[in-house]
Amino acid sequence: MTTITAPVPSTENSTGVSRPSAGRRVAVATAALAASAIPIMFTVTITAMLLTGADADHRFHQLTGQGLILTILWLGAVLPLARAGWRGRRPSTAAGYRHLAFMGTGLAASAVAGGGGARVLLAVITVTGALLWAALPLRPRLRGTVCVDPVLTPLALIIGAVLMPYAVDQLALQNAATTGYHSQNPHLFDMAWVVTTLTVLALLGATVRQARGLFGWVAGACSVIGAAGLATGESPVWSGTVLALGAVSFLAPRLAQSRNRR
Repeated sequence: MTTITAPVPSTENSTGVSRPSAGRRVAVATAALAASAIPIMFTVTITAMLLTGADADHRFHQLTGQGLILTILWLGAVLPLARAGWRGRRPSTAAGYRHLAFMGTGLAASAVAGGGGARVLLAVITVTGALLWAALPLRPRLRGTVCVDPVLTPLALIIGAVLMPYAVDQLALQNAATTGYHSQNPHLFDMAWVVTTLTVLALLGATVRQARGLFGWVAGACSVIGAAGLATGESPVWSGTVLALGAVSFLAPRLAQSRNRR
C-alpha cells in the first residue's frame, strides 16, 4: 500500500527569500542596532563639528577617515545585511565581502597601531558584526566566481600602489603619537583603515564577478578623499591623484562591461 505524504512547505523559494519568524526579526533588529549605534553616533557628532567649525584644523579627517567616509563605509557594511535579514532575503555576495573587508582591514590595522582605543573599538565591531551574521536567516554566499577583469585589475593595483604607502605612513604616525591629541583620538589609524578598506574593495571588485559593484564604493570614497584633501591643504599631488583614481573608478566598470558584451 502506497502512503501519500503531503509536501512540507519550503521556507526559502528560488529567489532566496525565507519567512523569518518574529523572533528572528527581533534578533536581526537587535544585532543591527548594536552594530550601527556607534557609527550613527559618530555621524551625528562629526556632522555637528563640521557645521560649527569645531577643531577646524582637522577638517580633512572629519570629512574622511575620522568622520564621514569612515561612517559611510561602516553603515554601508552593516545596513544591507540587516535589511536583507529583516526581509528574509539572502544578502548579496558583494554585501558580505564589504562587511568582512571593513572588519578585516580594521583588525589588521589595529594589530599594527592599537593606540587611542582602536583595538577596543575593533573588538566591539567584530563582536556585533558576528552577532549580526548569526542572526541572519540567510547568509551571503561568499564563494564568488573568480574572474580577473583585464580593465579593473590594473586599476585596483594602481589604487593599492597609491593608497597603501599612505596607510603605512599613517600607522607609523599613529604609533609615534604617544602623547597629546593624536594619542587619544586615533584618526591617523582611521585614515589607514579607510584607505586599506578601499584597496581591498577594489581588489575584490576586480577579481570576483559578483563583487564588481564594490568599485562604486571605491569611486565615491576616493573622489571625496581627493577633493577634501585639495580643499583642506593636504598634499596636492597625492590628493589630486586620489581624486583622479575616483573618477577613473566611476568609468572603468562601464568600460569593462561594454568590453565584455562584445
